[in-house]
Amino acid sequence: MSGYGLLIGISFAIGLSYFQKHNRLVPKSKENWFAIGIIISSVIGARLYHVFDYWEYYSQHPAQIINTPAGGLGIYGGIIAAILFICLFAKINRLSLLPLLDTLAPILPLGQSIGRFGNFLNHEVYSPNGLPVWLFESIGCLFLYFVIRKAKTSPTALYLLGYGAVRFFLEFMRQDTWQIGNIKIAQLISLAFITLGLILLSHPKSKNKNTSGNRK
Repeated sequence: MSGYGLLIGISFAIGLSYFQKHNRLVPKSKENWFAIGIIISSVIGARLYHVFDYWEYYSQHPAQIINTPAGGLGIYGGIIAAILFICLFAKINRLSLLPLLDTLAPILPLGQSIGRFGNFLNHEVYSPNGLPVWLFESIGCLFLYFVIRKAKTSPTALYLLGYGAVRFFLEFMRQDTWQIGNIKIAQLISLAFITLGLILLSHPKSKNKNTSGNRK
């Protein structure tokens, strides 16, 4: 296993352990399926984001699409795919979506902070003048992790707002991210995250962190 893959695995393991400890919503009998679904959907989503970004290359080298050990995972693709899976899981199992997301959101930036060191091992995510953008994002995510753990409002709202802001500004330092013309896709997604985070913060239920429930 590559160092990149190992760090991603560690991030997932930490997230799974945290979820199992704090979960009060997903029935115990479905907990493992829920975790497996998140892992699979996030990896597929992250890889597809990267593949679409470098489609000119992958369209000529399709066998490399599955070569994930070499790197190439777009975090936004992973987050969006995981959220879509959680929405579907919540609907099928008649679970409250926001409390379910709130159970996962506190640990997510810590996993991202650890995972960014995979970029260091792969010698990627630097600015044109050599600044370690991956390190800046790792520090930003670690700070966000502590903010969410201390705050008494919706972890999901704070995550969307906080990570959206971190990524939006760091995108100005990068030239290796997905662009259509002069528009950076990650910045568009960041603005959507920030907007959604502000909407959730203004919602009365965002101040209720109670995710209690019965597991079967």
